[in-house]
Amino acid sequence: MMPKLLSLILFIAIGALHGVIHSTEPETKVRFALRGEGYLNISDGNDEKNARPFLVSQNSNNIPSINLFLSSINIQSGQWQGEISGILGTYVDQNLAGEIGPFRNIGSLWLAHKPKDDIEILIGVYPSHIGLESPISMECITPTRSIVADNTPYYQSGIRMRYESGTDAFALHLLNGWQKSSIDKNGIIPAFGYEYVKTHEDMNLRISGFLGSTTHDESERIRYHQHIGATYQANARLSLAGSLDFGYQQKKNVHTWVIAPLLMAQWAVSESFKLNGRLEYYHDPKGMIINNESGLSAIGFSIGVDWKANQNLLLRSEYRSIKEMRDDMNGKYDNPVLGLHLQWFIAKDLM
Repeated sequence: MMPKLLSLILFIAIGALHGVIHSTEPETKVRFALRGEGYLNISDGNDEKNARPFLVSQNSNNIPSINLFLSSINIQSGQWQGEISGILGTYVDQNLAGEIGPFRNIGSLWLAHKPKDDIEILIGVYPSHIGLESPISMECITPTRSIVADNTPYYQSGIRMRYESGTDAFALHLLNGWQKSSIDKNGIIPAFGYEYVKTHEDMNLRISGFLGSTTHDESERIRYHQHIGATYQANARLSLAGSLDFGYQQKKNVHTWVIAPLLMAQWAVSESFKLNGRLEYYHDPKGMIINNESGLSAIGFSIGVDWKANQNLLLRSEYRSIKEMRDDMNGKYDNPVLGLHLQWFIAKDLM
């Protein structure tokens, strides 16, 4: 049953994209893109591929690795738009291992329609609505994602209904679980998301949340997660970002909760050179999201230097430290990491 259902979903989505590509409307646009993220983490700690199990991105130590290799096709024709992308890399190995079949290598698979200029309806697999940090490291202030970003969804699947009014945007999301693109034999995991974005001159405010099931296990109750974040362009050189995430869930008769404040900054020394930094705290003492009984209570910081060789190539370095705050963890994960990152992007308009 499941292979047939997955095949049907892929057939409908790819068929819809094929129809858009071959639309007779003159404004049809097709863009092909490639993205790559290579890195080398140097650390005195473990040489494991999953050095810190609470992170999923850029998380292999002392071996050159590909975090993400992504190829995508985006099609736009009139009021229709669609995208499909495939992904490989250590991020995929660690974050999409629970998906089924081809969905282990699907980054996006969506189709959107705008019946009016201010309304858009999207269906498929698409980037998460929670958080300030993009799944694409090249688009983030820091080379690596924060702890809270790595422990909230990178992607999600379902239906998004979005309404824009001037500088305000509202969206409702009917979702398949916390972070799930495939549908297993037990069916869809019902969940709900909401989002509000306010843009005002140099500031952007984002309020987003999740309410719903994360698994078919009835011993795990409804999860509630709230994100409040903002970015601010203080001047031509200084960019600031900050957020607060908190949540609650009852899991197997245990009341679990998480709170995670985050601050980030970027200073443009010149058009080519930028400095960045991050200060973060993540407290999940009973394993609401961190997948172990002891959870995680950690404070971390990072400092980095970026050199933009050209529009398509970014060289980045970062010193990152994460310290477990609880004495009974015996300094676990306290080894700092020096990361060297090569991030690139190529795009070509085919139509």
